[in-house]
Amino acid sequence: MLFMAIFNYSPEDRNLVIERGMGGTDKDIGVKVKGEWFDISGHRVFRLFEADDEIHLAASIYGWTDLGVAEIIPVMDTDKALKLLKRTLKK
Repeated sequence: MLFMAIFNYSPEDRNLVIERGMGGTDKDIGVKVKGEWFDISGHRVFRLFEADDEIHLAASIYGWTDLGVAEIIPVMDTDKALKLLKRTLKK
């Protein structure tokens, strides 16, 4: 399943976030990172990742909870979602 994480951190933790992000600490946590974007105008990071279950989902965020707060949103490819919605409307 796909998830979008929006991670918010305090300005004073910027260097720690950069340092940890460059260290590759998210390896071996059972998720596949599909993409990641850094908000250059604020203190946020957006990460699209795939996780098979809640254990791997939790593991992907836990290592960052000392530096900020993550909002996790389940997402779906738009074409796939539209097909699902069309099928649902027909019922």
